[in-house]
Amino acid sequence: TKSYNILRGKIPDFSSGDIELAFTVDGEKTTDAFPLKSSGYKVNSVECEDGATASFDIELWGLVNINPNGAKKIKCNIDFTKETLIRYLKNLDSNELVEDDYGNLRYIGANPNNYVQFNNELWRIIGVMKDVKNADGTKEDKVKLIRSESIGTYLWDNKASGTGSSTSSSGSNDWSDSTLQKVLNEGAYYNRTSGTCPSGANGATTTCNFSSTGLTEDAKKMISESVWNLGGTADYTSSSNGLAKHWYSYERGSTVYSGHATKWTGKVGLIYPSDYGYATSGGATTDRSTCLNTALFSWDGSGVSDCKNNDWLLGSSVQWTIAPSSSYSGNVIRVTSGGYVHYDVAGITNAVRPSVYLGSNVETKSDGIGTSASPLVLKVQ
Repeated sequence: TKSYNILRGKIPDFSSGDIELAFTVDGEKTTDAFPLKSSGYKVNSVECEDGATASFDIELWGLVNINPNGAKKIKCNIDFTKETLIRYLKNLDSNELVEDDYGNLRYIGANPNNYVQFNNELWRIIGVMKDVKNADGTKEDKVKLIRSESIGTYLWDNKASGTGSSTSSSGSNDWSDSTLQKVLNEGAYYNRTSGTCPSGANGATTTCNFSSTGLTEDAKKMISESVWNLGGTADYTSSSNGLAKHWYSYERGSTVYSGHATKWTGKVGLIYPSDYGYATSGGATTDRSTCLNTALFSWDGSGVSDCKNNDWLLGSSVQWTIAPSSSYSGNVIRVTSGGYVHYDVAGITNAVRPSVYLGSNVETKSDGIGTSASPLVLKVQ
């Protein structure tokens, strides 16, 4: 019951008999309506004053086990928050999700429970990346995804010589004007339709159809337009320069072929070599520490097979990354089916697995445990 205050001429805020409730929603104290059970909020904590205690029953959607413990009036604050995906991952206690050398959280292992239902298909969580720059220059932590399977094999670039950054008939390694980048961010894939894709030399195209695999409107609402780093390197073949941590630094550096972009702002990209390197858990014959101290170029060598075999980002075919080899205008880094990282010319076909950063407004429903059979289900606020 609520009592009417005759002197003030009102029912006191947050009062119910001798229990006074305040509540915090998404970190802000509010006097708005109590969040509904169907609103998607969860209760982080219940804190009462003067020694009183209480707990929150999510089924009844109210306080239970109220004990004044001598308090004349029970005053409690309930903290409500949305279960955003990034909050869920940061609070997740899992040995499959570990911190790298730079503070990013990454899923590791041969087949971790990192599946999500996104774009009406299976994608996988690479991890929570720190301080990703937004289009407006601000920074925030973001969840990074990659499509579980490739959308097919395509050229990375095939612009004719003299077109944009290209100085040959087989394209350049500048992602900012790559023909594949255009398909993923403004062409047939982005618009979930049929269209043209790069094929052959000198800007030639062929028909391609993404009417069932391209981005849905709901998926686009979840993607955060971000600044992607386009740095590369020419030398990465030894443990002194080719480790995952080295690649992470190269990617964020300014070593590119003369005149090529070092950053690009957009929505759909590809993985970095460091994403692949940090995704390993190692195994019985080669532990993760040894893998992280072995050049990615050498992961196909004898004695280190556990590095690639326990890396969920290894595909069954050669797949493109977004990183260039800076020594040549048209060479792009790829992850081979043999498990090592090397370059090839942009004008050949390799598997394409789109990668995106999600916005902070993306939530996860409670159903789903991250397996391919029971993925986390994503939605946008």
